Amino acid sequence: MSLVNRLLGLLVVAAIGTTAHASQLGTYYVGVDDADTVTYGTYSGEYNTNEGRLTLLFHHGNHFHGIGTHSYTGPASSPVASDTSSNNRLPESYTGLNPISLQPGSGDFAGTYRSGLSSSLPQDLEYGNLNIQNVHSLSGVDDVIYNSSGGRWNTDFDLAHIHMVLLNATPGLNIAFGNTPVSAVAPGGDFHLGDGDEMFSVTPTFWVDDTANVGDVFTAEFMLADLSGTYGNSGRFFVDFQAVPEPAACTFLASGGLLAFVRRRRKVATK
Repeated sequence: MSLVNRLLGLLVVAAIGTTAHASQLGTYYVGVDDADTVTYGTYSGEYNTNEGRLTLLFHHGNHFHGIGTHSYTGPASSPVASDTSSNNRLPESYTGLNPISLQPGSGDFAGTYRSGLSSSLPQDLEYGNLNIQNVHSLSGVDDVIYNSSGGRWNTDFDLAHIHMVLLNATPGLNIAFGNTPVSAVAPGGDFHLGDGDEMFSVTPTFWVDDTANVGDVFTAEFMLADLSGTYGNSGRFFVDFQAVPEPAACTFLASGGLLAFVRRRRKVATK
């Protein structure tokens, strides 16, 4: 077997394993922050302005990353509360990854570039599964992450009526909660993800017309809102997308991404 075929086999196995894990456990969760003080960094010891608020959580192995949480800015001596944070984008800015791919659609999405299609690009493997679940669906399934950060994210929020509010979007970017374009949400609109006592599982679909310029970046700005008024709204967060003209796996291979991907896997394996 040639080296290229062996490397391709490694990539396929890795992609299948990652996809299966993501489809079982999900990538994004909704929880409520139960921490009363900031426990690290410049504002350690200050009141946690995100306490009691809905929060979008990114599953990061054995812990969560809060995306766009309420936070502070300014000097430690006179902090200013903010309704977002420096970690408020997907893909997360610190990774340096490209935006999530929008690929040529078919069926109901013919004539579009859309999210949710199979891809081996690193940004899609890490962030492209846009499924959103109730954090309590992890109880008894992945208790390590469910109880991570001292149980910060496992508090009950049964009374919540959780809505995902679209605050703004790049013109031309459409968002539907389902696998058909007829359920599109316009800026200012929202979608009911579910209630806090429901093990909801929702996957939004993002798309642009296929007349969009390849490489153009499209951004949607969201927040989570509890329409029961029991819990505070989340901070603002942004999701970035980019139109890709051909199957992402082919682009990845052509760009040498396969070798880089395998190298990263080897480095992780040796740590």
